[in-house]
Formats: sequence, C-alpha cells, structure tokens
Amino acid sequence: MVNFHPLISRNFPRILTQLNRDPNTESYGSCDRNWWHYKIRDFSSVILQQGGYFLELVAQLPEYNYISEQLFEYSRATVGFWAGRATKRGAFEEYYPYENGYPPLAFSTLAVAKIIQSQNLKTAGLENALKKAALKLQQRFERKAANQQLAGLAALSVLRNINPEFVNSNTFDILTRQTLELQSDEGWFSEYDGPDLGYLSVSLDCLWDLFDNTADQRFADSATKAFRFLAKLVIHNHGSIGMHNSRNTDYIVPYGICRFLNHKNEADLSLAQKVIEILYSSVDNPEHFFQAIDDRYWSHYIGHSIVRAQQILDNISPKAEPSSQSVNEEYFWKKCGYVISSQNDHRIMISCLKGGIITIRNQINYYNDFGWIIFDAGKQYVTHWWTPSTQYSVNPEELLISGYAVQFKENTSTPFKHFILRSVSYFSGYRIISLLKNLLIFRKSDQRFLFKRSIQILSGKVVITDEIHGLKGHEIIVKAPRFSKRHVASADSFHQEDISMVKAYVCTSKKQIDGKLFKASTIVNLD
Repeated sequence: MVNFHPLISRNFPRILTQLNRDPNTESYGSCDRNWWHYKIRDFSSVILQQGGYFLELVAQLPEYNYISEQLFEYSRATVGFWAGRATKRGAFEEYYPYENGYPPLAFSTLAVAKIIQSQNLKTAGLENALKKAALKLQQRFERKAANQQLAGLAALSVLRNINPEFVNSNTFDILTRQTLELQSDEGWFSEYDGPDLGYLSVSLDCLWDLFDNTADQRFADSATKAFRFLAKLVIHNHGSIGMHNSRNTDYIVPYGICRFLNHKNEADLSLAQKVIEILYSSVDNPEHFFQAIDDRYWSHYIGHSIVRAQQILDNISPKAEPSSQSVNEEYFWKKCGYVISSQNDHRIMISCLKGGIITIRNQINYYNDFGWIIFDAGKQYVTHWWTPSTQYSVNPEELLISGYAVQFKENTSTPFKHFILRSVSYFSGYRIISLLKNLLIFRKSDQRFLFKRSIQILSGKVVITDEIHGLKGHEIIVKAPRFSKRHVASADSFHQEDISMVKAYVCTSKKQIDGKLFKASTIVNLD
C-alpha cells in the first residue's frame, strides 16, 4: 500500500522553516520566509498561509502527538497573521504589493476557514477579515483557471458553515451553477482553455470540500466525472501526462483521488486503486514528481493534500494490489484534442491543440516531440502552445494538425518594472491583473508562420511529418525542448526529460528548407 508518512516527515520541518515561529514578533505566523526572515520581499505573500493548514493536519497524525499542541498553536498563529493582512489596502497579495489577486484570496481563505472549522475557533477578532474575504469571493469569478474558482467557492462553503451571515445564499447558488458550467462534458475543467491533470487534481480536492460542507450531490457527481477523465489518462500513460497538460504541470495531488477508495461504486474504487498505485507507489524515487516540488508549493495545496490523503490511507483496510496488465487501446477526446493509442507495450499520446506534441513510452524508455521554435530577428515563434484555434482531424490512418505559431517574448524582471507595477497596482488594484495575464500567459497565434503536422501510427513505427510555411529564408528553426514558453507558477519543476527528451527509442530524422517552406520528418521505431 502507498505510504506518504516518510515524505511528510521529510518535508514537515521544511514547512516549519517557512513559518515565523517567534511569538514575540509582529510577523509571528507569517509563512513567507522571504519576507519575515530574508527581507528580500517587501510584502508577505498571503497565499503561503496555506502552510498553516498543513501544520493543522500534521498535528492530527499519531506520530506527532508529542508536539501536537504546539503545532495547533502555530496553525492558529497563521490564522491571526492572515486576518491582520486581509483588512489592509490591496489585501490578498501573492506576487506584488496591493495585488488584490483571486488565487491568494481563494486558497488562503479556504485554508484559514478550515483551520477555524477544525479547531472550532472563536471568530471574535477575525470577523472583519472573514467578512471582507467572503465579500470579495462573492464579487469575483475566475473563469480562466477553474481550480481557483472552485477553491473560492469551497472557501465560501466553509465560511457559510462558520457563520451563515458571511455568505448570501442566492449568490452562492449562482456561483455554484456558474462554476460547475466550467466543466466539460468530457470531465475536465477549463485551465487556460484546456485540461490540466495537476490542476484538475486540485479541483478534485476542492469539490470534495464543497460536498462535505454542502451535502450537494452535484459536487460529488462533478468529482466523479473529473476523476474518470484523469484516471483514463493516468492509467494509459502509467503516470502524469506532463507537457500534455494545458498548464504544463507534472504533479498530481492525491487527496481527491483517495476519496474514491471509500466509494460505493466498485468500478471507481478499482480505478482509484490503480491510479494511486501508478502515481504514488514510487514516491521515494528521486525521479518522482514530488521530489522536485519546491518549498513554496509544499506550503501551497500540495502539502496538505498529501497529509489528508494519508489520513484516508491510515483508515482503510489493505486491499488486493490492482492489476497492471497492458491493454492496447485507442481513444479520442474531441473537445480537448487528446488522442491516446497503444501498440504492444508502447503507449502513445498526442495533444492536437498543443501543436500536435507527442510522447511515446514503454516501461522504461520514452520519446518526446514538442514541436519547433522559429528564431527570426531576435523574436521566437513556438508551435508548442495550447491554442484553441488550432485545426485538427483524426482518422484511423492519419492525424492532421495545423495552426499558427505563437510569438514569445521573454520578460525580464527589473527594478524599474517593479516600481511601475507597484505604483499602478497601488491605484488600480486587481484591475491590472487581466493586462498582466495577457502579457505573461495568454497570447494569440501570430499569423506569420503556419505549421502543419501529420502523425501516422503504423505497425511497428510512428511517422511524424512537419511543414512550416511563411519563411523568408533567414529564419533558424530548432526542435523545442521540454520547457513550455507559457508562464505557469507551479510548472517547470525539474524533470529527467529536461536533460534528455529521448531514451532508447531508435528514430531517424531529416529536415530541409526549400525557399519559404520548411520540411521535416521523423520515423520512430516501435519494434
């Protein structure tokens, strides 16, 4: 059976290090070490207050009984510090002062509310902060990143149980309907226009919080749909799907998945067993995705999801190990453009809306193709970008994908830029966030370079053929590395494939530029 206890014990001291544990300081309870200790940040990133919920949960594990009272006190300190920050101008900062951002509002409020609920804390002295957080959550809606909206809705559900006066029932019902509409009938929630299993697992955690606090069956049904989508991809891929995610995450958090271990539906219970075994049986392996998570995201939702998952695992009877037999299968999700196929022990996955990127893997080897980068006069254009306007057709003989490369411009952080950002945010608050997202995250296709990709899955081989149109003759075209150019805070943890994108697969490639047309072809041998 999977065991997270060693992982928790290794990272527990690291999260305590992030916390200011000195009660004789004004910053007691801050979980942002870069602010209270190193002094290299001029504000405390409030989203990191989720670390207090991790400590609250760890205090409930039997092996920490000897220090549980101190851990509960530390978690209460994170609530008190959060409350002091929540009422300030531009409150709920994550990346810069006066940000008034939605993710720090949603996730920090959810964590704080669950600490209050768990310890049955009196809200005297906290009411102004809780009311302000509740009001903001009822006035905002995050459409582009569904996990954030689900966290905000979950926070409201806990606040409503703490004090019904904090949340307007009609508003909560409207937000519930709008939030559930973000889920595709294929099961995934929209994350930057597509599915992302990492953030979908975070959404699962929040859906169960919502169900537990409302008893509304719609949340459990939504969680089931999301889990089945996630399970099919994990089982096929024998792990996370990595760069095929719309937001490039490698991690998948376990709590929402472990909830299905107690499910009445035997099929879902069996699926959960398989998924948990695939994702977490090798959690102590240095190449496991949890080994590459930095302290910031351990303080986020990753840490407390693992502890909550272990609490479930500690209270269920051991079951027979799930079967891991190889199954040849093909499946196509039309709305998100995912294609999976198998040939003997070779598992193939293609993301049509991400420029047709493809991975092939068996038990120990892998092949990755993440498209192309076009260098033109100091500018970069990439085909590896989740783009809803990309066209594709899927048939038994050939996948055809076409679209326009996305221009990427690197933004370097400088003191002057931060001075402007702080000045504008002081007067404009969250109204500049959409502008910043368009600058850093959301980019439309550039109409200059048209790319076409053909993928044929044949007996014993895969043939990939590329064309790039619109060249003037001086461009440089190179294979894209594993890194995506799209900014996602929790992505870009180290992965072994950063070093080598192909392991042991034999492939032959050729490319040429003929006037304004670039051509390339690759044959990957599966025999």
